[in-house]
Amino acid sequence: MGKVKKKCCRSKPKRCKSCPVVAMRLRKAGADDLSGKAFERALKIARIY
Repeated sequence: MGKVKKKCCRSKPKRCKSCPVVAMRLRKAGADDLSGKAFERALKIARIY
């Protein structure tokens, strides 16, 4: 996923990709095993407020 920031900037309308909240949501969704379209979909869902 890349480098994760220390603090969330709460950017609207979606959280940024390096947000710690997005990283936690992807980890909970098991995104380590996903690739391609499945990962993109998980990322899209994780970035929603």
